[in-house]
Amino acid sequence: MDNNWSGKTEGWGFGIRIFFFLIRVFGFSPAYVLLIPVCFFYTLIKVKAKTAIKQFRSHLGLKTNFFDYYAHFFSFSLGIIHRTGLLCGKKLKYLTQNEDRIESVLKSGKGVIILSAHIGNFLAAAEILKNRLNTAVNILSVERESEKMRKIYEAADKNSKIKIISLGKNPLDTAFDIKNALQNGEIVAALGDRFIDDNVCELEFLGEKAKFPRGIFEIAAVTQTPIIPVFVVRQNIERYFFRAGDIIETESGDRRKRAEFIDKAMSCFVKQIEEQARKTPLQWYNFYCFW
Repeated sequence: MDNNWSGKTEGWGFGIRIFFFLIRVFGFSPAYVLLIPVCFFYTLIKVKAKTAIKQFRSHLGLKTNFFDYYAHFFSFSLGIIHRTGLLCGKKLKYLTQNEDRIESVLKSGKGVIILSAHIGNFLAAAEILKNRLNTAVNILSVERESEKMRKIYEAADKNSKIKIISLGKNPLDTAFDIKNALQNGEIVAALGDRFIDDNVCELEFLGEKAKFPRGIFEIAAVTQTPIIPVFVVRQNIERYFFRAGDIIETESGDRRKRAEFIDKAMSCFVKQIEEQARKTPLQWYNFYCFW
């Protein structure tokens, strides 16, 4: 069973340009209609993704049938539609909880790392934050995806406050870009449930050990930057719930204390992913075998 992420995320190809046009000209409704046959087709042909969905649902004690697969694909596609709509200037409704935690860190003059997972609509969080907090948001993205994302954001708004920092290029350049953003009091946004190298930690997740990346936690420890877990999940067709978790404060000290902080912070974060996954299983979008 393939449990390695390819480093490529579905949803940023030619099809997104079709939806971009539809939404910009006609709004969300025709895009929703188009999703019905598209998701049906995906449910028929995406064998590896269905295997991953079944594996995930089995860890929740849930059975899986054709309609469950379809619901996962449709939910994922809605997220792409809504991200595209935000880029086109369309509006979504959302409720927020504990957003002030992020604002309080920024007001202190510090940058902040917001950390999420492939649950819900993380890129919607970036749009919400840059608009409401009037702050640049730097999204960490793997190299093969970053250029696609950058072009899409530039096509939508050349003056966008959303910036893309590429992972997988020169590690020193990446570290320098992240450090600069944090020193400028900006937000660095990352996803903490997929890894691209061997710098991982195995932690209990939904009853079985799974691998999670250490890199962003090491950056937080070295730069003394607080981490705030964030989840943005859909409540109904066009309304989202934005929730910021407890601030994970870094601790100054020697290398041993840094290691202790990283282990503690990762365990705390993974527990929050598990909690959210149980609440919104259809909004879990890791379509590769996670364990």
